[in-house]
Amino acid sequence: MRFKVIGIGDYKGKCVYEESEDVLMVNEEIVLDFKKKSYKEFHQYGKFLINDRWGRAWISFQFIPTNYHILKRRFAIITASNPQNLHLTEFNNFLRNSELERTIRRKKFDYLTSIGELSYTLRYFFLIYDISKKDALGLARQFDQGSFFYNDGTSISFIETKNGTPTLYYDYSSHFAVKK
Repeated sequence: MRFKVIGIGDYKGKCVYEESEDVLMVNEEIVLDFKKKSYKEFHQYGKFLINDRWGRAWISFQFIPTNYHILKRRFAIITASNPQNLHLTEFNNFLRNSELERTIRRKKFDYLTSIGELSYTLRYFFLIYDISKKDALGLARQFDQGSFFYNDGTSISFIETKNGTPTLYYDYSSHFAVKK
């Protein structure tokens, strides 16, 4: 499936993310092939699938959706899998994510399950809507995560749980003439 996106990383401007090929394209020319990249900073080239009533779209630090409606609602993307990059079995990750889901429900957050790719590994995440950065930080710390993805409605960031500061940050408001 193809998604129209705005390039913000290696290529800036209107482009297409081809989901099946895992590439970013401009006029049918590949400008970024995620399969052929081997980056040390895997957050920069991670991708997450976000869903809402306006549809679904992929988001990363290389591209953002062209549909601003998908971005204007605040959300965090958090998993309980592989705490502190300790690789657990699928079953143990399932148990941890089940506990995270119970916690999200108990706190009465609106959420969806989602998928993403970090360091070339498919992972399951929770897309938690209308959550403050402080609450998201608390959840990520509770489940021993090193970082989490956060969208505040005008920018995206990866937040380190150790100190609560962003390791990556991008203000996308200029693409949509968003008022801060």
